[in-house]
Amino acid sequence: MIKKNILEALNKQIQHEQNNAHIYHAVALYFEGLNLHGLAAWMTQQAAGERDHAERFIRHVVDRGGAVELGTLPAPKSGFADALEAVKTVLALERTTTALIHKLADLARKEGDYALEVALHWFINEQIEEEQSAAELVALTEQFHKSPGQLFMLDHQWGKRAKAE
Repeated sequence: MIKKNILEALNKQIQHEQNNAHIYHAVALYFEGLNLHGLAAWMTQQAAGERDHAERFIRHVVDRGGAVELGTLPAPKSGFADALEAVKTVLALERTTTALIHKLADLARKEGDYALEVALHWFINEQIEEEQSAAELVALTEQFHKSPGQLFMLDHQWGKRAKAE
């Protein structure tokens, strides 16, 4: 059985992961509106990954006899000043997610919830990749966002990356 405080924290994490998917989808739609279909495809793929993360947490709770409480998702920001602001939004999102997962790992360790602690190892490793990809995209966008030709090349590159993953 899951302790009450851990169940509450897991339900908050599920909500956070679902909100992440919502935000990634909004960023994908922003890029679609700019006809940057490669970046839109990558963001759409990330949205699907975030839904998968939420589902992994849901399965953990359900498999341990806990009750999942799904909440309302706030409307994500849909307009951005430019591509750079959009990609900085997802980098900030990933950094927040990493901090929350680390906080959840600290709680699992403090409460002696070994099943959760082991399950979180996958998420901790996943966040390294998520932050690295988002940081790389921000760095490249910082270089190219004011040069349309370069931005279209970046779009093409990240579209290929989405297809490969």
